[in-house]
Amino acid sequence: MENIDLATNVDALMERIRGQQANIERIQRELEATEVVGASRDDEVRVTVRGNGQVTGVDLDSDALRHNDAHELGELVKEAVNDALRKVAEAGSARFQPVIEAAAPGAGL
Repeated sequence: MENIDLATNVDALMERIRGQQANIERIQRELEATEVVGASRDDEVRVTVRGNGQVTGVDLDSDALRHNDAHELGELVKEAVNDALRKVAEAGSARFQPVIEAAAPGAGL
């Protein structure tokens, strides 16, 4: 009888793992399709980045072009890209948090 209980528990655990894996794959697809916008200080440069890290847009304020030299403009672009990448990471963490909590030791086992 104990072997049947163990087999049932293992089967249930494997089914739970398969469900979590499918959930992780769904979240990854959703995150890859997500776009976030990052901005430099004073919102002079805005960069759009997908969840997979691909930059899909760069918008420069016309004043930024007139008031900044090439080095300063490069710094503004870098700020905007880093802001967007930080937002992508935060979105990913938020979306994966329920899966992480469900996988925590003792969660539903």
